[in-house]
Amino acid sequence: MRIRRLSAFFWATCIIAFIFILYVVTDLSLKLPSIKPAVQEFDESKWSVFESKLRHIENELTQHDVVVGEIKQVVDQIAEHSQGHHPPQRRPKDEKKSNKLREFKALDDSHIGLHVKFNESSCPIQSVPKAEVQMLSMYERMLFDDKDGGVWKQGWNIEYKEDQWNHKNKLKVFIVPHSHNDPGWIKTFENYYKSQTKAIFHNMVEKLSEGIGRKFIWAEISFLSLWWNSDASDNDKVIFKNLLKSGKLEIVTGGWVMNDESSSHWLSIIQQLTTGHQWLFDNLGYIPKNAWSIDPFGYSSSQPYLLKLAGLENSVIQRVHYRVKKELALNRQLEFKWRQLWDGVGKTEMFTHLMPFYSYDVPHSCGPDPKICCQFDFKRLPGNGVTCPWGIAPRKIIQKNVEERAHLILDQWRKKAQLYRSNVVMFPLGDDFRYDRANEWDNQYGNYEMLIDYINNNDAWNAEVQFGTLEDYFKALHAETKLSDFPVLSGDFFTYADRSQHYWSGYYTSRPFYKNMDRILLAYVRAAEIITAQATSTHSVTYIMSLQLRDRVEQARRMLALFQHHDGITGTSRDEVREDYAKKMLTAIKYSQSAIQQAAYYLLKQPPLIEQTQEDIYFDVDDIWRRHDEIPGRITIALDIVLPSKRLVLYNSLSFKRHEVLTVLVSSPHVEVFDPEGNPIMAQVAPVVAGEKRLGFAANKFLLSFPVTVDALSLTMYTVSLRDNMSINKYTSYTRVRVYNADYWNIELPKMFPVEQPPARLTEDVTVQAGNGTRVVANMNGLLKAIVSSNGGTTPVHMDYVQYDTQKGHDNNSGAYLFIPLGPAQPFKSDAFPEIVITEGIYKSTLYSSLNGPRAAEIVLAISVYDNPSLPQAEVEISNTLLIDPVVDDIELAMRFSTEIKNGDVFYTDLNGMQMTKRRYFEKLPLQANFYPLPAAAYIEDESTRFTLLTSTPLGMAALQPGQIEVMQDRRLSRDDNRGMNQGVLDNVRTRHTFRAIVEHAAAPCPTRPAGAVGGQLSTGAHVSQQLHLHPLVVMQYAAREDAARPAYSRSASAPVDVVLASYRPYVSTKSKNGNAMHGLGMTFQRVYLDNCYGNKDISKWYPVGDGQVQLPELVEVRAEEVFESTLTFVHVGKAVPDGALTLCPMEIRSVFINQTMKHG
Repeated sequence: MRIRRLSAFFWATCIIAFIFILYVVTDLSLKLPSIKPAVQEFDESKWSVFESKLRHIENELTQHDVVVGEIKQVVDQIAEHSQGHHPPQRRPKDEKKSNKLREFKALDDSHIGLHVKFNESSCPIQSVPKAEVQMLSMYERMLFDDKDGGVWKQGWNIEYKEDQWNHKNKLKVFIVPHSHNDPGWIKTFENYYKSQTKAIFHNMVEKLSEGIGRKFIWAEISFLSLWWNSDASDNDKVIFKNLLKSGKLEIVTGGWVMNDESSSHWLSIIQQLTTGHQWLFDNLGYIPKNAWSIDPFGYSSSQPYLLKLAGLENSVIQRVHYRVKKELALNRQLEFKWRQLWDGVGKTEMFTHLMPFYSYDVPHSCGPDPKICCQFDFKRLPGNGVTCPWGIAPRKIIQKNVEERAHLILDQWRKKAQLYRSNVVMFPLGDDFRYDRANEWDNQYGNYEMLIDYINNNDAWNAEVQFGTLEDYFKALHAETKLSDFPVLSGDFFTYADRSQHYWSGYYTSRPFYKNMDRILLAYVRAAEIITAQATSTHSVTYIMSLQLRDRVEQARRMLALFQHHDGITGTSRDEVREDYAKKMLTAIKYSQSAIQQAAYYLLKQPPLIEQTQEDIYFDVDDIWRRHDEIPGRITIALDIVLPSKRLVLYNSLSFKRHEVLTVLVSSPHVEVFDPEGNPIMAQVAPVVAGEKRLGFAANKFLLSFPVTVDALSLTMYTVSLRDNMSINKYTSYTRVRVYNADYWNIELPKMFPVEQPPARLTEDVTVQAGNGTRVVANMNGLLKAIVSSNGGTTPVHMDYVQYDTQKGHDNNSGAYLFIPLGPAQPFKSDAFPEIVITEGIYKSTLYSSLNGPRAAEIVLAISVYDNPSLPQAEVEISNTLLIDPVVDDIELAMRFSTEIKNGDVFYTDLNGMQMTKRRYFEKLPLQANFYPLPAAAYIEDESTRFTLLTSTPLGMAALQPGQIEVMQDRRLSRDDNRGMNQGVLDNVRTRHTFRAIVEHAAAPCPTRPAGAVGGQLSTGAHVSQQLHLHPLVVMQYAAREDAARPAYSRSASAPVDVVLASYRPYVSTKSKNGNAMHGLGMTFQRVYLDNCYGNKDISKWYPVGDGQVQLPELVEVRAEEVFESTLTFVHVGKAVPDGALTLCPMEIRSVFINQTMKHG
């Protein structure tokens, strides 16, 4: 019966298809009746697919056999469903998109199309994943005692039994030669290359082929690229490739740099990782398998997930708190499967090897006794300029001493093996910039070859020793020990301490100007690569121009990638190196701006320009970077009778539609604003408050604020025009102005600004509100005191500034790396009765306060609130523009918020802007140990209220008391902290940080988190604000005739707000499963797991959360059949993505490759 029914249904659909074909051919104006809801009850999902197929037929298909084939596929799916089979769920394909520019307008749900809900039952998300080692639990349990362990100062006296090895169960030792090359630290990147790294490569191709079994590993692709393109001969390149093919040389991690893991944003980490991997693939056809991260100062759990997604299988790390190392070593847990906080099944696990001792140098690598291990670092042989601090020099290995020497180092290897669960031992043989001299290659390899031969030929010792790579080590390890025998670990390794109470929490804040510059550059590089990908994929630019855009963006990307180095963004390089990084970033910003405006011009079909001052510069980007060490300026839109109008081109690089209040500078208060359709809209004009130590009003400059809406990945246009100041003004509103503690000012503002200037000193609180939005209460110094939501709910939030001094004992002071405060923070004491200016308007209101602390710092505080109906939450923007007094030797400045939230000792911070993790304040630890990285966000909460702080700059933070969040702002330190930089931090420049403070309430008491839950989630509102903050609109302007067209570029759909477009990269290379080279575009998405307890539910009306599906053909210009699964760095391509519909589990990151091989031209 079932077959007969299906057969009848099949032929009925064929008849219907025939009618539609007839309709298409004869162009009859037939209309189908709409499907009634009652029909959908049969099987709504399958009818949706069927209805979509018919639409597809109507618009694109002209051949009967294709029609029948597609309808038959639908019937087969229904048949499968009736038999209990559930095929992969997907949304139907929409109509084919045209290349034409679309008129900018708001889109309703009809553009998104019908879809089948994604089944998340297979997703690994769990609030309490299983892990034998959970780092927060370990911190709660550990005493953090610092006992003298003997020769292994931070451990214990290791013992072993000689009979634990035999001829069937030998100790296997892999000696792994390496050279750690910092792309900038004491010298600049280029100077390191010229003076040392170039010689290392030269020696590598000459010496590594000598002898039997020599091996070497290399990590930093930035240096390899420089050598390859500038100094490597054709013969060098052939030898280098052969070394790779033979396995004598392994490239590990393959990133452009060995990135920092505390301050670097995860979007920047994937940029530097992809840049390195793509270079390796394009130039060497090489894909790394193992990761090597021995020098970053603490480790984030985001990194192993990204490495796993990039296709790497194993990882090595080193700089972990000495007491944590001891705890793991005691339980032989130094090798573990590193799992993400949300992963309940182990899908994200990265196998990780943690080095057990103090450092990655030779004295702290062969075993627990550095005095002995140093004797086997043969660069330190007498006469080479490097000695052993323990007073016993290495000896050349000869026949007379080889037995004694071999037994001595074998004893160290055996002791090291007791800390691990297998009989396979790794001995890293290297240090910073090693092997730059030919005689070191000879000394290291020659002496170890004698030791290896002697040990391997002594059967009684039951040991096998060889040179090896990481691949050799991990292959042997996994062959001997099953993965299931290793523990699962979750959490991160912050904050790092290398000895006593020397916690490396100072570098979270060092050189904050450049940390902020990094985030600005990230936003530009990401926007540049996305808009150039759009210009390329839509054929808006010629092939030659697309290559020019590609090269410009690639140069900017490489400079961003370089700064992710663990001595770059950390602020731990010497002054001249820091300046070199900054100049490179400035160039990168300008390259990005150039590419963005040029791509925008062509996407908008080259609108006519009245004036063009420079070839290839069509639009002016409203962000003027004059110097690498100055806060950027803004363009003042100059309007006059000759040029009475300017067009503002807005680019939204986010994958969802954004609604916000935009502010630009204009030269006249007599202006009006027109929307993309040319209709006048309400706008607000305010005077510009300027100044550093003293405030004042800028002449002939005004702030113009108005609401804008920009679709996902779209360009839209607003117009600012000069208004006849004699005409009736219905659309421009002027702010009210209040000036306090400045009765001596002679205020000369245009008369349309109502001004209050009380003569008396301000001694009471003031309030500030924009329209019907959030209201803030500030104290007499202009500091935040309370946040009042639009519905009247008041939350006390007391803001103040504090400062720390440093201890000044021998080898015990703060520096670029370390934070060693003299004691608790002291109040920052500014001059009494600071100048305060308040501008209040319908869209934006701001309080400015000039806080000057003698022999401390100058701070200009700006507190702004907005009336933005799309984001109805109690949110305040706080901007600190500060400069530490150059006469002060040692000061660390922090901003502190105090609330009544009952969070106890629990707070949450983000890891690399990718995820939130739970923290605790520990009284058993020193103050500096309770500071953690703040790359993007932190919050505290109780059952009814949450206080979230978002930051524009990665900084250090702490929650030292219940209800508090404290964020470092800048630090000036006169002393070196003895970690190799050999200088203090005295190059402070005026710096601006912008924060968003958000108060959210629970509709009902939030459910108690399960015991053991260690992850956290931002609310939808906080996530939206964070994305708008990190990726601001790119504002460009040009002059056009008032009657000229208003072009726009827009796609037909947005991604859900919980989906982050991390990367959209044109010109990536990969290979198919059969080995053929492929070229195309790469895209990476993350689906964020958002909290649904706190916050205003109305936000979801403006920013809806999705169900985990992204329809790529609707979002970007791509055909569904071109979309393939891919690794994070696009060097491995998997199967096709059905219908181009990408599905994402919560917290999952997925990449796709869009095949455009042979499509350019």
